[in-house]
Amino acid sequence: MNSSTAVPVLPRLNSSSYQEKNVSNICKQRTNTNICGQVTVKGKHRCSSAVRLQNNWNRPGVCGLDNSGNSCYLNAVLQCLCSTVPLVEHLLDQETRRELEKSKCLVAEVFVRLLEEMWLGTNSSCAPVEARSVLCSIFPQFNNYSQQDAQELLLFLLNTLHDDLKKVAKDQMHCSIRQQRQEHNRYCTTESTIVSQLFEGQLSYITLCMHCDQQAYSTQTFTVLSLPIPAGILKCSIQDCLSLFFEQTVLTGGEQLLCSVCRMRRETAVITSLDKPPEILMLHLKRFGCKGKKQVKLRTNVAFPMKLDLTPFLSSSVHNVSDSSYHLYAVVNHTGHLNMGHYTALCHNASAQTWHLFDDSLVREVQDTLVQSPNAYMLLYSRKPFQKPKIQGL
Repeated sequence: MNSSTAVPVLPRLNSSSYQEKNVSNICKQRTNTNICGQVTVKGKHRCSSAVRLQNNWNRPGVCGLDNSGNSCYLNAVLQCLCSTVPLVEHLLDQETRRELEKSKCLVAEVFVRLLEEMWLGTNSSCAPVEARSVLCSIFPQFNNYSQQDAQELLLFLLNTLHDDLKKVAKDQMHCSIRQQRQEHNRYCTTESTIVSQLFEGQLSYITLCMHCDQQAYSTQTFTVLSLPIPAGILKCSIQDCLSLFFEQTVLTGGEQLLCSVCRMRRETAVITSLDKPPEILMLHLKRFGCKGKKQVKLRTNVAFPMKLDLTPFLSSSVHNVSDSSYHLYAVVNHTGHLNMGHYTALCHNASAQTWHLFDDSLVREVQDTLVQSPNAYMLLYSRKPFQKPKIQGL
């Protein structure tokens, strides 16, 4: 079952998918296939236990998002980002907002206005019409009423925010000529923003010639790990998916690599490990793929913990194993199938320290025990548990 389909390559932030068969492609950016299908979204068809919160509901960061026509994939992604406290704190900082306005960063400004409404507003829901309009103007593939892939949208949105924030960093270089050159060189080298600082990690790859043991080393930056799901079983764990992602691969036949020592193509082992754990770990379960010519959805129930340990997958260069412990704070669920489906989000609110189910404009508080779901599509973990955000006016 092959669930990898090429999409437009993101210029900087990227997604790392499962085991490239050709090592020359290991460092290429990859995302997953679109999920296209019509879906009717009406309140009466949703979870009957969900209730609309009343206006003047005083729960910062707990705000439903109206569906503007098969936009549940967008709403689920926005809820996850709204629950990412370090990102929210940075973007709602008054200085950041002033700099964004001066640099004319359209997407970031629109996103900040939405965050302000979700965190500082008094309504139980709002309409992200402006955010959808701006995104559709930049990415025409989303400018329709078909259901889209939430994971793909998340990557495009993060990349655009990253680019906007780089404009701000560039405009802030008001130092002496020498300092300007130093800062410019550093900027060109790292291109660091709050987005890359939070969401980027690094994988390492060791290729080993099976004939002479010649080794080569390479790295790849990632923002999302797209994990395969073990085939032929009804239930597995996220650790099983991670083990499958990081398992050693041997390239044989036409995929053999040219060994620089043997000077001929040899069978090559590829060893993958986690070289730099990110602050925010985003895991994407590859549920959609093809079986022959038929598109299918894998309905395997993937169990995931509230606390995740990545120690078994660290490279030998990582000395502080405490960096590999993560806390779950958001889940994107997908119900239905390829032709008709619906996205919802489960997010942990740092202010109230409670979980909420976001089903477009409908919101309800849920117990920790109800976060586990067989419909999980994306999992977001943070290295440190989030505390109440420091936002002016909160």
